[in-house]
Parts: sequence; structure tokens; C-alpha cells
Amino acid sequence: MQQREWLDLYLEGWRTGDADLSLSATAPAFFYDDPDTGRIRRDGFRRFFEKFRAAGAEMAGGKVPVPFLQYSDLTVVDTNPAVAPAIAWCWWRVTGTEFRGAACIRFDQTGVLNERIAYFTDNPNETAIPAE
Repeated sequence: MQQREWLDLYLEGWRTGDADLSLSATAPAFFYDDPDTGRIRRDGFRRFFEKFRAAGAEMAGGKVPVPFLQYSDLTVVDTNPAVAPAIAWCWWRVTGTEFRGAACIRFDQTGVLNERIAYFTDNPNETAIPAE
């Protein structure tokens, strides 16, 4: 698979709310950085994804929206894979809610290496994902 195909597959998993699809596009050393939860390694990603999806569904009236995520302003900076990973940046929103933020995703020919997100909220004391 080409590096952009890994990104597209990963984003499609988030768009449709399919953790396994997103996970299938990740590199073995993948990690996900969430400002509320911290760094999630690949082996904990599915659990995190399901909690994220449940939080989105709760904000959408108790049902997982279709599509789950909507993206806008997707910007991709392709690089020479031998030199550095490519980077994608976008805004995201859980459909039908104000649950939204930004993402920075690094990927190469082995898959998605990591994603770091930030949440947008009008309430600085609000957390997006309930702590355990």
C-alpha cells in the first residue's frame, strides 16, 4: 500500500466509527496522543476508540451518528519517505454535535505512525472523554 492509502484507510475507520478499520492502517509502533487520556499505544487503541465513540454517541442523543466523524480542511504534506514521514492535519467533528477538534497524523509506507489531537470547547473545564 502507498503511504497516502494508509492515511485514507485510517481516516475512513474514524469516519465510519470502525476501530478495526483504523487499526488495520496503523504501523506496529503506532500511538495516539489524547490531551485528556494521554498516550495510547496500539494495543490500547481499540478500547480508547470505543470510549471515544461512546462519548460521541452520548453527545449525539444516545446513538452513534452516521457518519461518525466529519473532516474539513484536510491538509497533507507529503515528504520523501526515506527522509521523513508525511503529515496530515485536519479539523474533525462528531456529526450532529459540538464535539470537535484538530488532528495531526504522521504516516509513511508502513502505515499510520501516530495521531495527536486537540479538542475544541467553549468550556475550559470540560473534558471530552470521561476519565476512568
